[in-house]
Amino acid sequence: MVNVGCVLYVKGEKPGTLDAKWCHPWFGEGVFGSGKATGGPAEGYEGRYQIQYFDASGNAIAGFELDIQKDGDYYQLAWIDNGEILDRGIGMEVSDGLAAGWRRVSDTPPQEFETRE
Repeated sequence: MVNVGCVLYVKGEKPGTLDAKWCHPWFGEGVFGSGKATGGPAEGYEGRYQIQYFDASGNAIAGFELDIQKDGDYYQLAWIDNGEILDRGIGMEVSDGLAAGWRRVSDTPPQEFETRE
């Protein structure tokens, strides 16, 4: 199984917040959970947040700084701990919110891409 996670962020009840639903194939088993981001902008998704993630039982399992940057029609995401980017992702707006996939930076080999025009 690939080491790629998926997350859906929806606007929270209070401005500047996001609610998250996520899944990841940790250790070959599908793991699901939720999250709560605070400190973001009142409008849109682009900005910096503090986010806490929870497992399916509601136990806190991780906290990060989440940076979301709009890049044309998609978003680039970074999960940061103590100034170090641990995970990177790409996402797009969907009818329910912002959907993104992510991967641990240390698991991603350097790649070069050619674009076709």
